[in-house]
Amino acid sequence: MDLHEAVRKLRLTTGESQQAFAQHLGLSLRAIANYEKDRVPNGPALYRLARLARQVGQPDLAQIFSSALSEEFHEALDPMTPEEKPWSDAVIALLRNRDLTDWPQVGRFIVGALERLVKRKGDEDVEDLAAVLLEARYTLINTAERQLDQLAKARQAKTGDSYHKAYSEVLMQSPELYEQYGQQRAEAARGTPLEKTMARSPRTKSGKSK
Repeated sequence: MDLHEAVRKLRLTTGESQQAFAQHLGLSLRAIANYEKDRVPNGPALYRLARLARQVGQPDLAQIFSSALSEEFHEALDPMTPEEKPWSDAVIALLRNRDLTDWPQVGRFIVGALERLVKRKGDEDVEDLAAVLLEARYTLINTAERQLDQLAKARQAKTGDSYHKAYSEVLMQSPELYEQYGQQRAEAARGTPLEKTMARSPRTKSGKSK
């Protein structure tokens, strides 16, 4: 199964329209239409597709997206040398114990180092690094998505619905949170080659995109 088929199958599994599916992923309707047709998803999109596939019980699809993401990053997500492994393990240990460490400060330091690296790289592998930078930045500011997740879990516990259905209902009832979520994704892409594709459409007074 190629990536185009995998994206379409995942969307059909959720039972959503392309627009609703795009909202869940923080992507544009055009991007989803293109992914199902002839465009290959980039790093941030692959990451979110893999996570959603796991959430809706589709591990085979999650593996397809994760494999494509690993290939795009040239296996940069896994330690490749004995020297890299202890540092990778150290960062994971800090992240998993964020309540006991000053993780925000550590995270900001890592983001700053990535920002300097992206600037020095120029055009060489910059999109791969930009995708890593985007997600690293986003984890420090994703208050809207965390709130959406909490509301979805609370609704799931109350109604017995699947997580995905509960999340869909919360999105419909909280458009302002979705708007904030999109803005935070766009802010995380600021100053990277992904900034244009993640930019939010201007809003009218009615709250609709132009």
